Amino acid sequence: MVDPRLVPSVFSAWLAPALLVVAACSSSDATMSAPDAGSSSCDPATVLPSNYRLIAATSTGLVTVATSNGVTSGTIDATAGGVTAAAGNPYIYVDLRAGTKVAITDLAARTSADWDIALKRSSLRVNGGDSGAGGRSLAVLPAATLAEVTAGPADGYAIDDFTTAGCTLDSLPAGEPKTAFGEWYDYDDTTHAVTPKAEVYVIERGDGSRTALRIDAYAGDPSMPTRTAFYRAAWKQLPSK
Repeated sequence: MVDPRLVPSVFSAWLAPALLVVAACSSSDATMSAPDAGSSSCDPATVLPSNYRLIAATSTGLVTVATSNGVTSGTIDATAGGVTAAAGNPYIYVDLRAGTKVAITDLAARTSADWDIALKRSSLRVNGGDSGAGGRSLAVLPAATLAEVTAGPADGYAIDDFTTAGCTLDSLPAGEPKTAFGEWYDYDDTTHAVTPKAEVYVIERGDGSRTALRIDAYAGDPSMPTRTAFYRAAWKQLPSK
């Protein structure tokens, strides 16, 4: 299986100069203003590495799901053109209540409240904090199945916060921006397999509504088992806060 972490590791030598250019130039770009940053003096977009920079295009990936007995399940194509092309392709944005893809660019997503989660390769984000203005927060619950979670916790929610006090990137070991999802997978150095942890993620919105999300597979395309970043996931709506 292809290692999704090859993007930040293999290409780090030539990505570093590009990151410096992005960080130096983006502070004067009017489209990159931070909607919900922890510090008004630091734009989260300027700390993103080149392979996760904001793209002025809409993802070509699809959200293919069906709902039965209150559970929505299916696939989310976050392949972003594959490992070598991912740097030039955007995140895919998902509305978990509607069960649909939100056709929006990375730039427009920063000020949009229409999406809940965003995915690109092994990077997951929630619409709040450094990632967007949607007011979402997320709690991580240890659970092997979605059925185990019947209500959201009273506390323990976090927003995306990948910008340090010094305006640098706080990242996961593989280089992804560190978000409220945390290090959501286990990685096998021998087989390069990415395996989702036994966790359920509860997304809470500003109106008190909650959705429980379970990621079942990172390589979830049965017709192409080695195709990574093709998520198989399931979610359901929980009682509101």
